[in-house]
Amino acid sequence: MYQHDYTVADTPQESSQPIKVFLIEDHMVVREGTRRLLELDGQATIIGEASSGEDAINDPALGLADVVMCDVMLPGMDGIETTKGVMEKYPHVRVVMLSSFGDTHLGPALEAGAAGYLLKRASQEELVRAVKDAARGGSPLSPALNALLVDRYRQIQNQTTDNQNLSERQSKVLQMVAAGETTKAIADNLFLSPATVKRELRHVFDVMGVSNRAHAVSEAQRRGLI
Repeated sequence: MYQHDYTVADTPQESSQPIKVFLIEDHMVVREGTRRLLELDGQATIIGEASSGEDAINDPALGLADVVMCDVMLPGMDGIETTKGVMEKYPHVRVVMLSSFGDTHLGPALEAGAAGYLLKRASQEELVRAVKDAARGGSPLSPALNALLVDRYRQIQNQTTDNQNLSERQSKVLQMVAAGETTKAIADNLFLSPATVKRELRHVFDVMGVSNRAHAVSEAQRRGLI
């Protein structure tokens, strides 16, 4: 299911006018396939096509589009830079990025101003829905990416919780363990007794669910704590 970031008040009524779409894709076969899928639905019309970001931005038809479908990987100016260029010149246009690389470019695409992000393996139904969603002010996202975003959010939440459960001193102990320092060296550096360092380290182990230094370092690196 696509995600929406608009309210009822922001959503226009269904229009009898077709949605004007501009395609930016360097592979002709992919571009033609996308055009045919959209035109088959009957609610979208392709008003322009380009095989590069430079050509698209210099095409007057671009400013007339409701939605721009832009490939992430383009020769010369890539899709991210192209999206920035489109938004700078025509801020009213809604850009939906097309990608074959999962969520690798999702963050940069959204930061560049893209309204949505769709995988190239999307079905005709998903493609058409994304165009309609974007034209109405929504933020279409491939269903396959929803689970990835949820997992990423949970990881961030877990990392935040981990950082909150470790005191500043415990975090420093963990960092020094990762650097290969001995208990005595850590104690001397932090002006603590070796017994205190061991106690702090046991707390770190408990918080992270590990039983030794090597596992603690490995888990901390996995969670992005060090």
